[in-house]
Amino acid sequence: MEQGLTPARQAAVVAAFETVAIVVFALALGIASFNTRGTNTGASPVAEVVIYLLFAAGMGLIARGLWRRNRLARTPMVLAQVFGLISAWLFWEGDGVAVFAGVVIAVVCVLGIVLTVRPATGADLEE
Repeated sequence: MEQGLTPARQAAVVAAFETVAIVVFALALGIASFNTRGTNTGASPVAEVVIYLLFAAGMGLIARGLWRRNRLARTPMVLAQVFGLISAWLFWEGDGVAVFAGVVIAVVCVLGIVLTVRPATGADLEE
């Protein structure tokens, strides 16, 4: 088995980075919701944090699957990147830092898609 950053493992690194970013965002959201008084987002802050952490767990499993060169991780990775692009679009509708965050999210998601669907990754993945 080839070691190092094979094409599938390159995609796994992107998925792992996204996993860490989602966890950090969820924790920041939770901390901000308990430190902010008088605002109501319409949803329970705990529920939002739990949903983001569940999504992070899913991304972690995708990263693990790609790192192990499992072919079954390819489609969930692409779908997760599409959802990320939708999130990036929502950030673009904001202003200032939100627009910058949207651009960063979009760039990372496009990179994830490119690394996942390229032929070298398909050849690297095992049944």
